Amino acid sequence: MQAYETLRIEQRGAIGIVTLHRPERLNAWTPATGKELVHAIRALDADSSVRVVVLAGAGRAFCSGADLDFFRTQREKGEMEGGVTRSEEFPLLMRNLSKPSIAALHGYALGVGATMALLCDLRIASQETKIGFLFARLGVMAELGSTYILPRLVGMARASELLFTGKMYSAAQCEAWGLINRIVPEGQALEHAVQLGEEIAECAPLSLQFTRHALYQGLENSFPGQLRVESLALQYLYSTSDHAEALEAIRQQRPPQFRGR
Repeated sequence: MQAYETLRIEQRGAIGIVTLHRPERLNAWTPATGKELVHAIRALDADSSVRVVVLAGAGRAFCSGADLDFFRTQREKGEMEGGVTRSEEFPLLMRNLSKPSIAALHGYALGVGATMALLCDLRIASQETKIGFLFARLGVMAELGSTYILPRLVGMARASELLFTGKMYSAAQCEAWGLINRIVPEGQALEHAVQLGEEIAECAPLSLQFTRHALYQGLENSFPGQLRVESLALQYLYSTSDHAEALEAIRQQRPPQFRGR
């Protein structure tokens, strides 16, 4: 696998793990982080041996937000790149992945660390995690599509509170509001995310891909339109080798061997 300056890439079976790796800076985000994430996640998405992508952080935090020292220096030089990211490439890549993604949160998920986690389909947090959308306290605003995702995830009122106060919230509060899926003991977020990924990876890859895309289409589609999406997807999936394999595995009382075709 390619070496990166700000990331570490690992594969455990069918699980591709992308770890933010600037532990001395609590994995604070720079433009280089964004560029490397796009490259690494695109490569994992194209790898048929990877069926689930997990995003994690090294050291004491998932991500403490943007590297303020870096951006302060850039501002003084007149070289600001338009905020934390230069483009919409990373959030669009995450939205259009062909496989599920899981964020494994621990320590702090602040600012872009919080909005980055929103781009994943599922979020596992260790019990000590603090999550905060600190943007309003820094004179900026949330990005990476978070003003689209957050109200749909927790409702407009709670999204407004999270964004307007700029406070840090506990993992327990975020779980109660539906921002994260589950809380696990301290130090076990990655382990539990991989375990969940392994359960997901037992399912047929094409079924996961079509289901994931249908769920996101459903956020915008009409009910009749979504029925049509499901009908067309099922028409295709019924014809796949994986569906035939599932039926044969049931007949033979054995686990199916899905190939993604």
